[in-house]
Amino acid sequence: MPFQFLKNKVARPNRTSAILVLALFSSMFLITSGSGFAAPKTDLKESQGKSFKFPQDHFFHKGYRVEWCYFIGILDTEEGKELGYELSFFRAYLGPKVALYPVHFAISDLEDEKHKISQTIERELGGVAGQDKSNLWSGDYRMEVTGPADFRISAFPRTDSGFGLELELSAKPKNILIHGKNGKSLKSRKNPKFFSYYYSIPRLETKGSLYLEGKEYHVKSGTSWMDHEWSSPEGTEAAFDLSSKDISWDWICIQMEDGSDIMAFNFKNRSGDVETFGTYRSPDGKVISLENENDLKFVPEDKTWKSDQTGNSYKLRWKLISERFNLNISPKFEEQEFDARSSTGLIYWEGAVKVGGDIDGKSVKGKGYLELKPFR
Repeated sequence: MPFQFLKNKVARPNRTSAILVLALFSSMFLITSGSGFAAPKTDLKESQGKSFKFPQDHFFHKGYRVEWCYFIGILDTEEGKELGYELSFFRAYLGPKVALYPVHFAISDLEDEKHKISQTIERELGGVAGQDKSNLWSGDYRMEVTGPADFRISAFPRTDSGFGLELELSAKPKNILIHGKNGKSLKSRKNPKFFSYYYSIPRLETKGSLYLEGKEYHVKSGTSWMDHEWSSPEGTEAAFDLSSKDISWDWICIQMEDGSDIMAFNFKNRSGDVETFGTYRSPDGKVISLENENDLKFVPEDKTWKSDQTGNSYKLRWKLISERFNLNISPKFEEQEFDARSSTGLIYWEGAVKVGGDIDGKSVKGKGYLELKPFR
């Protein structure tokens, strides 16, 4: 999720003070697909990658201006519902010292095609938002780290009773998927100084409950995906105007029934440049980084869906093609837009998708989450 700072005044429920700067985050950031942008200053050690340590690296990192930690899942419940969820924690800075912690939360009823969202943005003042050795929180939303690949997450927005979740997530540490080279995930081949530190944890075993329209749903089966990414070290120059209306991105995570995991993203500008990157992990655990120009194609079909609420248009059907796989992606249902203007200032589509096609010549099925941020 790219990061973006917008100067704007936002009315906060039950608050007398206004927040003057908003932060937007998504799965790719500090990227350029053209020339003329100033590259951030990076030292040799930083450019060679990172040695991750878990569970320590699950928390937000000192010395970086923008960071996010993101959970999604598609879950079957004992009550017979298939529900998708998103819970995303972000941090950025208002000036050099005041930390902001936006959160985005959504649940999708994939049978009845209902999509409900909630959001907040809190400051790291008075204990309302922050982190300690075990927890990260912002207002009514919390992530507790209980092991190297283990979490408890909760979301109970006080302004919306009967809507929330409380989940326990667990995976073997070997399931942690490191992107790029030693965790250094390139965001532009044209300017390799643009990169992030990036890892995911697919196939988190998920237990607990979700609450929608006042009803509790108990998880019967299904797994979650966690993403964590950070960049923009303190003391570096801005890469370009992060509030630009001329940048756009697409991102997807996929869990296939054959046991393979895929992450892919595009970054685009209005001049038509598209750069695509990804990671593929085979069922036997082999990880392939897809960073060369012809390694991966993430291509939308022509058909678009237009939101009645915001007027934005999205291409919701895609093809994902590499040497090893040829996949078709389509939404579980279309109306899964997230209007985040009251927290991070942007609007994007974030929703559950179904996947079909072939890997190594064998027919496969899977599911995942797709995120699309259009040009503003």
